[in-house]
Amino acid sequence: MIVGQIVINLKRLIDIVPCHRMKSRSLTIKGYTLPICARCTGILLGYLFFPFLFVYDLDFPLWLGIVLNFPMVLDGWTQKRKYRMSNNTLRVSTGIVSGLGQSIIIVSLSQIIISILL
Repeated sequence: MIVGQIVINLKRLIDIVPCHRMKSRSLTIKGYTLPICARCTGILLGYLFFPFLFVYDLDFPLWLGIVLNFPMVLDGWTQKRKYRMSNNTLRVSTGIVSGLGQSIIIVSLSQIIISILL
């Protein structure tokens, strides 16, 4: 019963993620297709860097966080414009790099705000 409730809560949490959820662009692990696309999965994996950046006070410049988002934007844009076809490996890797970049942006901006307030 508890496991079933955990699964239901996880599904509700994943429903919050704004994703197209196309099965052809989602990762399949041991026969189970993940409920969000490869790029969103990568972004969420990249967010796992956030606690390390924040807790261990790793100081990366804000510009680095911005630059780390370019590969994912370029991958998505060139695919949308039909210049080329992306693949799930590229989607996951650019998503992870983007998630790391977004984490750096959040931590950098938080440190700037805290330094202004204190």
